[in-house]
Amino acid sequence: MDLLFYLLVFLLVLIVSSTTNKLLPFIPMPLIQILLGVGIGLFLPNNQYHLDTELFLSLVIGPLLFREAQESDITSILKHWRIVLFLIFPVIFISALSIGGMAHILWASLPLAACVAVGAALGPTDLVAFASLSERFSFPKRISNILKGEGLLNDASGLVAFRMALIAWTTGTFSLTQAGSSLAISIVGGFVVGFLTAMVNRFLHTFLLSVRATDIASELLLELSLPLLTFFIAEEIHVSGIIAVVVAGILKASRFKKINLLEAQVDTVTETVWHTVTFMLNGSVFVILGMELELIAEPFLKISFYNTLLLFLSIFLLTILLFAIRFLMIYGFYAVRIKKLQKSLHNYVKDMLLLTFSGVKGTVSIATILLIPSNLEQEYPLLLFLVAGVTLLSFLTGLLVLPYLSEEEKPSSDKLMHIAILNAVAVELEKDLENTKNKVPLYAAIDNYHGRIENLILSLENKEIQEDWEALKLLILSIESDALEQAYEEGKIGERGYRVYQRYLKNIERGINRNFASRLTYYFLVSLRILRFLIHELLTFGKTLRSWKGKELQRLQAIDYDQIAELYLANTEIIIESLENLKGIYKSSLISFMQESRLRETSHITSGAFVERVINRIKPNNIDEMLRGYYLERKCIFEFEAKKLISAQYAKKLRQNVNNLESYSLKESANTLPYDMLELVRRN
Repeated sequence: MDLLFYLLVFLLVLIVSSTTNKLLPFIPMPLIQILLGVGIGLFLPNNQYHLDTELFLSLVIGPLLFREAQESDITSILKHWRIVLFLIFPVIFISALSIGGMAHILWASLPLAACVAVGAALGPTDLVAFASLSERFSFPKRISNILKGEGLLNDASGLVAFRMALIAWTTGTFSLTQAGSSLAISIVGGFVVGFLTAMVNRFLHTFLLSVRATDIASELLLELSLPLLTFFIAEEIHVSGIIAVVVAGILKASRFKKINLLEAQVDTVTETVWHTVTFMLNGSVFVILGMELELIAEPFLKISFYNTLLLFLSIFLLTILLFAIRFLMIYGFYAVRIKKLQKSLHNYVKDMLLLTFSGVKGTVSIATILLIPSNLEQEYPLLLFLVAGVTLLSFLTGLLVLPYLSEEEKPSSDKLMHIAILNAVAVELEKDLENTKNKVPLYAAIDNYHGRIENLILSLENKEIQEDWEALKLLILSIESDALEQAYEEGKIGERGYRVYQRYLKNIERGINRNFASRLTYYFLVSLRILRFLIHELLTFGKTLRSWKGKELQRLQAIDYDQIAELYLANTEIIIESLENLKGIYKSSLISFMQESRLRETSHITSGAFVERVINRIKPNNIDEMLRGYYLERKCIFEFEAKKLISAQYAKKLRQNVNNLESYSLKESANTLPYDMLELVRRN
């Protein structure tokens, strides 16, 4: 039961972190998860929790690196093999020695070999930490490939360096020959194990297909078990489990795939499952990091045996030294390479800084230092504190510095062409209206494409434009709300129409992106609408609530449709005029786009189902019309690709999106019940 409780708490923490990040996007999700982990650590007794390094590496880091290797462009990474190898070997070993020496100078009571072990634990770049940063910032492709190559392979050299330092610490002897041979055996052995397990996995896959004894579930389990089995075998024979899972992931991705329905279904399911698994494992990395930080730091903050100022000064100096050594060595590499190529070193300063500050540390560093024997851990708890402190500070440094070095993503021509494709489809569907008797389902399909166009246009705009868009939506909400109350007071709209229009205002509120809208204005308008509704109920003695008891009172009459339409038309005039007066304040194209959107919806009044489509937003059964749209979209994508207006890669992405939308639309669970019930009520 305790395990189930902790599992539920852990899942809740992941949900809370994701939700918080959506509501407060300026706070990085990893930082949120670290803070939540610290909170859990406060309620977790020290003697009841201890991170099992082997378990953590096998169940968390191994699968993450396996998946990263699967998705990585290995060919592009190999183009930068020189600097990748340079970062994996010389940089890590020199960093370990430098940091170890500095730690020994600051804390002479610590054995030199123990300090070198600290440096070895802090040497490798944490790929999981870098991946979380790369989601927030835009990196040049070459820099991203270099860092991914480093992150996939450097854990092995870091762990070997740590074990050599640990042997020197515990035995008092060190052999360079032994260290080199151990590193070579670990790496080569990892390659061999990864190759063999991937081949066995491929053989099983082929065999099961040949005897027709496979299905989606067994294929999925076969893939998910591969990184776990690979890591376990590698560690059992004392070679690098990290190298093994990376090799297995590369070979798994490079296998020949047969084009059949089963393979396609398996690929779709595995993508979805891996997305969920990687999110959970990534989240667990930072939650565990927060827990470990709290559990390690708490004893030092409670006792006065150690000089607190010296503790934090040590962390600060070690972090500076960590980045300084990395920068100097990268600078030296570039200086040698640029001299041979006869290019200007100045042009590569930004690349060097990106490579430097992307070398952040993560939970792997803490897991590594926890490999020391428990008796030495209790005797020298300072080692854990130093590693934990530098890990946190390096990660925070990356979060603060990288935004100033990363490239600002500009709208690509492909995305602009995507808008043109969707617009072309909408135009073709509008032409179909001329030959269609029942226009309501077709109108719904057209509305769907216009909504996609609107969202895509807004996604290409900067933060300021998106904030302006949401501000204008708040203005419209205010106008609609005031006009509704005035119309009801003047008797221009009845009780049934008032109730329906309130639902329309509620839908507008839900459509406002609170990440870009003024929170004060948003909550004021929402509170004002709710207050007005409550006052309305009070004055009418709960007439709206009582109306639900009588079916006749619920049903909209022809007069209600007319009143709602008239109110919407009157509000449209006010909104169009108000927007026109704001063209000097807001971007003119933004104002015009919003005016066109409003006028397009106003034109639906003549469609015969204005209230259901515009006010209630009820979706009719329009699967045939949507399939027609998807056919036209595929046709346009092919034509644009043939004319070289979009890249082949982007065309592939667009086709996948269409396939996903089509599959979703074809599901039998499509909810058209409200529309069907309304039609039934009207007929009766």
